[in-house]
Amino acid sequence: MLFIAGVGSAIAAPEPDRATLEAALQGGGSLMLDGRVLDRAALRALYESRDFAPAWDEGRAAALTRALAAAQNEGLDPGAYAVVGIVPIERELLLTDAFLRYASALARGRVWPGEFEKDWRIPAPAFDPPQAFAAAATGDVVAVLASLTPSDSAYQRLRGALARYRDLAARGWPRLVRAASLHRGDRGPGVAALRGRLAAEGFDPGIAADTALFDNPLAAAVGRFQAARGLAPDGVAGRATIAALDIPPQARVKQIMLNLERSRSLPRFVDSRRIEVNAAAEMATFYDGDNVLKETRVIVGSVRRPTPVLRAEVTAVLFNPPWNVPSSILRNEILPRLKRDPGYLDRLGFSFMDRPGGRRLVQRPGPENALGQLKFEMPNPANVYLHDTPDRNLFARPQRALSHGCIRVDDPRDLARILLDSNDWSRPAIDGAIASGETQSVPLPHRVPVYVLYWTAFVDPDGTVEFRDDLYGRDKRLVVALASQGATEYLTASAEAGGHC
Repeated sequence: MLFIAGVGSAIAAPEPDRATLEAALQGGGSLMLDGRVLDRAALRALYESRDFAPAWDEGRAAALTRALAAAQNEGLDPGAYAVVGIVPIERELLLTDAFLRYASALARGRVWPGEFEKDWRIPAPAFDPPQAFAAAATGDVVAVLASLTPSDSAYQRLRGALARYRDLAARGWPRLVRAASLHRGDRGPGVAALRGRLAAEGFDPGIAADTALFDNPLAAAVGRFQAARGLAPDGVAGRATIAALDIPPQARVKQIMLNLERSRSLPRFVDSRRIEVNAAAEMATFYDGDNVLKETRVIVGSVRRPTPVLRAEVTAVLFNPPWNVPSSILRNEILPRLKRDPGYLDRLGFSFMDRPGGRRLVQRPGPENALGQLKFEMPNPANVYLHDTPDRNLFARPQRALSHGCIRVDDPRDLARILLDSNDWSRPAIDGAIASGETQSVPLPHRVPVYVLYWTAFVDPDGTVEFRDDLYGRDKRLVVALASQGATEYLTASAEAGGHC
């Protein structure tokens, strides 16, 4: 008999015969094996398709056991998939149950955020359990499981970061000597501790003749760390920077695990040419495959009005857009301001106009328009889009969660040039269309998908591991949802990450 005392240990044994397997799956209700409740009807349907032939011979059982033991590489708990059974029929069914649960976790995540995030507007990825089981029962189990995870390079880089930060957590890193702030020219044990702490995470300030002196190379290392944490890279170890440095590596491990989980819960990217907006990092990137065509800062929704997670398609560029003021903004912001400043509407070009559904407050096109002078049409139920803004100074801020949910783009004219992708729409032609003052919609030659996502941990192509605060509380809600599924590996230390905003 094959006795599996836990994932990772096994000795050879005979398989259950077909008749025994069929008899065990007769009738209705559930099966209780090793403290787990198994769906008898679902299992019967799987095995009927193979005439009740056992799936896990010695070789496949050993391969699956090794794969389950490696679940930690995906940020999952191997113990959750441990199989214990001394009776062949129990072993067979428990291995099938473990395979299906692990395959499902890889293919679509343990939980779907749309169940607890009201502004999650991307569907769960497709997963066919019978198909996966059939493939594993007749082919390479490890290859079947590997095919279920996201294949994009961002996911693979994050898996690598998980291994690296687990190693850092095992070794630890130096605690800082508390100080209000540390600047160039400062000297003392606090500077030496800062130098060691940065080097431990890979932000190496280099060899210094005087390790207690805050020199220029150390300031440059502080700046690199700050940039990778979404802080202003001023090279000064102030309160926010020290707070970020003091987050323990165990908390960063949990943060990476949560983002791996979130990645698995998203449909797999099939669009080579696409725009990805990371709301947590307040950045947008235009990709063609793995090549970056453009990266730009953006302004996203505030904590009270978060930018939703969604997929849409840019269909056209609208030059000199008017702004149809949403009723909520009219009621909550413009009318109170109008009471204080009666000339506000006239000064900024607002007027009431007839629109389908009644009279609406509209701001005419122009440099003061809230949408700026360019809008990127991307129809979606949330009515969220990319656009320009007259408030250019806001892009200099390190934290830019300031909008009502839409996404303001730092360099919209260059983005329009790349999207229109035509000799007819060079930068001078775009400038001329804006200067005309005329509202004009120009369809894109090819629609471009836009993914508005949320990553609090991600890895740049050069290997820099970046972390951001949990701006909208989505990491915290994911921890709660996973805990309800018994995923206790996510509970420790994850709440410690973030906090400088």
